[in-house]
Amino acid sequence: MKNCVGTPVEGEDFFGRDVEIATTWRHLDGRNNLLLLAPRRVGKTSLMKRLVHLAPQKGYKALYLTVEGAADEADFVQRFYTAFVNHPDVSQTLGDKAADSWLGRLFKRTKKVGAFGVSVELSDEEKQHWLETLGELLGRLDAPWLLAIDELPLFILNLLREDPSGKRAASFLHDLRSLRQNLPGVRWLIAGSIGLDTVARRHNLTGAINDLQLTSLGPFSRLLADDFLKKLADSYSLDLNAGVRGHILDRLEWLLPYYLQLIFSKVADLSEENRAEENRDRSIQTADIDALFNQLLEPANKNYFDYWRQRLRAELGDPDDGYAITLLNTACQDPQGASHAALQGALGRKIQDPKQRDERLRYLLDVLINDGYLVEENQRHRFRFPLLREYWKRRIAP
Repeated sequence: MKNCVGTPVEGEDFFGRDVEIATTWRHLDGRNNLLLLAPRRVGKTSLMKRLVHLAPQKGYKALYLTVEGAADEADFVQRFYTAFVNHPDVSQTLGDKAADSWLGRLFKRTKKVGAFGVSVELSDEEKQHWLETLGELLGRLDAPWLLAIDELPLFILNLLREDPSGKRAASFLHDLRSLRQNLPGVRWLIAGSIGLDTVARRHNLTGAINDLQLTSLGPFSRLLADDFLKKLADSYSLDLNAGVRGHILDRLEWLLPYYLQLIFSKVADLSEENRAEENRDRSIQTADIDALFNQLLEPANKNYFDYWRQRLRAELGDPDDGYAITLLNTACQDPQGASHAALQGALGRKIQDPKQRDERLRYLLDVLINDGYLVEENQRHRFRFPLLREYWKRRIAP
């Protein structure tokens, strides 16, 4: 098993998630379309690709598509259409019918050629037809299909930036909802590094996604995380005894695959350095793990954590991102977190009206809990991830 830091894992590099996979198939077999919610770095994309890989065993044909970077409706349509018609099962089933469809003829009208291929511009009338045509093509296919659409929330945010009124985003999401409802042979699995539910709530678009069943993906259990480290160590012939593995898990606490991969990468680097130093092969000790965690908090390693701050602006926008940072600045001061009264007081310095303050506080705490920043325990809100708390305290909080 390869040590993969920051990239989705497939094949033999995929580990665990048996319960989550079984649960997802049960929901899909029950004719449900799913919205997968989970914090970033938890492994959503890897899980989606695994489900697509396993789909034939379940009697499904499947397509994975990421729409990250799609600029507008035309770009989304083209990415979807291109991936769809190039799928082996589609080309074998439809043949020239896809190319001869309205969309096929549309994409022959080249407007410009860029790094990502041919792009077109859609008129208002043409925008009304694209989902209908996709629906017709999907409806001609045999066997149930799974469409795994990744990073849809980022695309919706692009539409909102283009049209802050929210009309384009609302129209697109409602059209997509109609497509889901009119295709009983197709199952949809939608996810992204930003919660679509949060974006929808912020812009009053929840009615456009209320047909999606919510499902979540969490961290590894301690037992599974230990097995994961053990398998990685065996793959690299690295001596990582049970005590050291346990210390890693204690320090991480929130056992996300990404951070397990990251700390193992640092351990493997240190092991190589030990072997090279006077040809000694010194085993890794718990003190080494503590030193590696401290290194991760140095300014040179800020890219491992800074996206937690950056995503707040993308997901919440102004002024809510600033309010959220205020709450996190308050919660990071104590490992046990901050009381509700303390958070009220901190936000009260930004929002004077008590009713508005309490409404924003409830909303923001929901977002910060769902996105993995905070957890509520013993009537206090503390950082879910100790390493992030320490980073936030050192690098962000005043």
